[in-house]
Amino acid sequence: MIRLPKVLLDLPDAEEPVDDDTHPPGEGGLRGLQQQLGYAFERPALLRVALTLGSWANEHRGAGWPSNACLEFLGDAVLGLLTADALWRRFPDLAEGELTRLRAALVSESSLAAAAQEQQLGEWLYLGRGDLKRGGRDHPSTLADAVEAVLGAVFLDAREAGRSPLEAAAVVYGRLLGPRVATLAPHHGVDPKSRLQHWAQGRFRVTPTYARVGEPPPPDDPRWTAQVELRFSDGRVEVLGQGQGRSLKQAERAAARQALARIEGDD
Repeated sequence: MIRLPKVLLDLPDAEEPVDDDTHPPGEGGLRGLQQQLGYAFERPALLRVALTLGSWANEHRGAGWPSNACLEFLGDAVLGLLTADALWRRFPDLAEGELTRLRAALVSESSLAAAAQEQQLGEWLYLGRGDLKRGGRDHPSTLADAVEAVLGAVFLDAREAGRSPLEAAAVVYGRLLGPRVATLAPHHGVDPKSRLQHWAQGRFRVTPTYARVGEPPPPDDPRWTAQVELRFSDGRVEVLGQGQGRSLKQAERAAARQALARIEGDD
């Protein structure tokens, strides 16, 4: 019989109250989250581990809870497999390179964090005081790690309970990322500047150019502004979009995204 990793064998009671003000504000205990995820844990303590950050574990060393880092490695693998399967079924005719690009977009930090926010997963996290002060419940990397850890916890719990671990994880994956898979288009995941260049060259045989707007920002508040333009041979200049970012490259990508949103809205 496959056993749980040693660090997960002797865990405390998941419903045991926390004797400080760092516990999650989510109502209904872990049962409420399990209902959201669509999976009832045989060992809710595994879900509790998936929600525990290293900062909380370090501040409560005697509590017996490890951080969710011990689940992220497995969860990342489960996430990759389920994403590959979902994309293969969603786009059976796409080439491997295109599927690989879409997978990278779907499992990116920003995508996972957005999925976690939609399920309000941050409200269930156990964070140390420093993380709480820094707004850790909304931090993208923290939320993305929690998604991976939750999938890892579901996989292990189902396997321990004699259920199909991948089927159980697929249910939770569907709750978290199913809506994003359903709305995915083949061009998603392509850098906005590349997409805009492909459109402009196909429509006008002109390559977009980017220009900084205004003076360089001060180092203590690096908010760059850039605009993307089409410069035609007859001297005409058409501004397609404008964007801001903490670097000039980020501002250029934001300008390209705004241009694409306008173009696609007009089509």
